[in-house]
Amino acid sequence: MIKLLKLQKAVLVLIAGVIFYILYLVLDASDVNGARYLQMIAGILVMIGALWMLYPILFAKKDRDGNAEILTDPNVEVPVDEEEEKPATE
Repeated sequence: MIKLLKLQKAVLVLIAGVIFYILYLVLDASDVNGARYLQMIAGILVMIGALWMLYPILFAKKDRDGNAEILTDPNVEVPVDEEEEKPATE
């Protein structure tokens, strides 16, 4: 689903934010002076990643019924769910 909505970059930015925060924790435990800058970078990356994940929801096109349709990558094959035949019970 992430590949379908083109959100790989947002996920990578969030992962980078978590890695920067872990680096901050390690450097802060060692009393390094510049560790707080890593915390700031981590916070900015997490905010950017979260906003990037909201992008498809905020800018989705609406059809006639008012339902939002999210446009996906045309190169990715979407699996089609087949309706299962349920036995009729009386």
